[in-house]
Amino acid sequence: MKRQILFITLFVILNFIFIACDKNENTNLKNGSVELFLLDSYKTISGTNHQIDERTIVTKAKALVPYSDFLSYNPGTNTFKISDAAKETLKSMEYPVYGIPFAIKANNVVIYTGYFWPGYSSASCDWVVIDPMALLTGNDLRVELGYPSLSEGQIIPDHRNDPQILNTFASDDKLIK
Repeated sequence: MKRQILFITLFVILNFIFIACDKNENTNLKNGSVELFLLDSYKTISGTNHQIDERTIVTKAKALVPYSDFLSYNPGTNTFKISDAAKETLKSMEYPVYGIPFAIKANNVVIYTGYFWPGYSSASCDWVVIDPMALLTGNDLRVELGYPSLSEGQIIPDHRNDPQILNTFASDDKLIK
């Protein structure tokens, strides 16, 4: 009898643990999520200097920076503030001079792509970039158009302030006004 009670108690406890572990971290969100994914594969647009053909991308299955690690977004400066955990993850990565491609997704739909393009790179890029070296002094990821800057005549689609991104951050009081 004691064994049966112990077995049932253990079964209930384990069930509770597994249910709690499977709970989606975004269940308390009011209006979706914004996440940063690395790319598994992609192609660039011919005749450009690293512009990603977004029709060809395949993202990693798991977000590198999940929504819970985005603390805020400032649309005036196009800057995400991230958690210390996300910062440590990004700081632990190695960044080649030609960058690491990523995608920003809102509600699992790609909004835009870009590169983690380190400030020590001597190569230019005519696409969306984030300098990961900024994490040496803070928790801000500033999203820029082009590296070292946007050149005259360059056209880079600007989706940094897409309504899905702004609405998601605003609904969770994470939008800096």
